Amino acid sequence: METVKISGLVSGLGDLAMAGWTAMVPGQGTRSYSLLAHCGTQQTGTVMPSVAAALGLDPIPGSVTSRLRQNTRFRLSEGGWATLCMPCGERIEYRAFDAWQAACRREKYACLYVSYRRFPSGVSVEQHLKYIVQSDQYALGLIPVS
Repeated sequence: METVKISGLVSGLGDLAMAGWTAMVPGQGTRSYSLLAHCGTQQTGTVMPSVAAALGLDPIPGSVTSRLRQNTRFRLSEGGWATLCMPCGERIEYRAFDAWQAACRREKYACLYVSYRRFPSGVSVEQHLKYIVQSDQYALGLIPVS
């Protein structure tokens, strides 16, 4: 299978935004979640499903992938940094707060939402997430943490 570079799918990694949060799952404790969204000017309807597929997620809208087909993972490092390591060798790094990292270490994975809708400026992560979940405009994957 040919490796697709993420930067070849969007107009540059600067157009991708990532956010993290934790949420309590009844009876299962606190889980870590992340959102990968396109915030550039080009259409995301075809771009982000291709990004999801390149990461090893099932690109069908509303899908959940528990076993990745690729070597996508989160790597936690000292100083609070989380790095999404992609199979094509590219990386997205962001500051992850302590509770997010603790939940990742405990569960050994994080839930990654890949948004199929552009993340507009002025909209909160919560509002965007609610919109994409209600409209099944995402792919979700359980990403291993190392």
